[in-house]
Amino acid sequence: MRHLDPRQTSCFLTAVQAGTVRAAAEQIGLEPSTVSRNISALETHLATTLVERGRSGIRPTEAGMLLVAFLKRQIGELDLLRSEFDALAHMKRGKVSIAVGEGFVGDLFDRALSEFSSKYPDISFAITVGSTEHVVHQVTSEQAHLGLAYNVAKDPVIRVVTSATQPLVALVHTNGVYDNSEPVDLLALANIPCAIPPKSFGIGAMITTAEAKHGVRLRAVVETGSIAALKAFVHNDMGCTILPRFVVESELSSKTMTARPVSSMIFADGVASLVRKEGRKLPQAADLLVKQLKKMSAFSPMD
Repeated sequence: MRHLDPRQTSCFLTAVQAGTVRAAAEQIGLEPSTVSRNISALETHLATTLVERGRSGIRPTEAGMLLVAFLKRQIGELDLLRSEFDALAHMKRGKVSIAVGEGFVGDLFDRALSEFSSKYPDISFAITVGSTEHVVHQVTSEQAHLGLAYNVAKDPVIRVVTSATQPLVALVHTNGVYDNSEPVDLLALANIPCAIPPKSFGIGAMITTAEAKHGVRLRAVVETGSIAALKAFVHNDMGCTILPRFVVESELSSKTMTARPVSSMIFADGVASLVRKEGRKLPQAADLLVKQLKKMSAFSPMD
């Protein structure tokens, strides 16, 4: 085995990550039959079975997992090599992949990327947005150099670069039907219609934990991972939502929303985190970005 065909390895890795040959074909821009033939050719070349094919899709065999790990290391090493070439040429360029919880998007652009891009215009970004589970998966699978997420569970594969306590608060329309400046407990909150994120989001997981501990069930009339939808729910005075303050910084400053502290220690322990994979050496462009990301509002505890 002197070399691996990059077309075959690309089809294999994309299919494993996507879960199906058809999804991989759409990502790569090939016919599903072409993707399947490339994977079969790679298996023939390596004289081993790399994937198990089933009705619901494909999954890697033990040999396939070894190849996935090898290919990811190879991609990472190539990123580093390019970064080192740039450093030798005294250039600050490259591409940084970031997985982001949706609540961090506004803060990311307002407090980090806008200023960073003016300093380093030759550095570009690949950004994916999703739940805390999505961010952790992207980082641990080395599809993203860095991750921004809320309420990340402890994991030996994850290194927390920086973090800050960001308690959850109940947010209502200022001077609306549900506006009250006094703190509220979960029992009182359960009487208010709420819009909340699903459990796969760090915020949703904390709400579920708090409900179980206090024996309370919130009136979740809307469940969505869209921060825009959660804000729209409150703007239309339909009830409350539950978020950290940094997510609605502009709304609080303009007094279109009012934050009501919730008397729950679980809500008080919320943490915003910048994470990377433990043991992975980042390219120069990602290292440069880390310094800027630490300036985000998410990592400056609210008063």
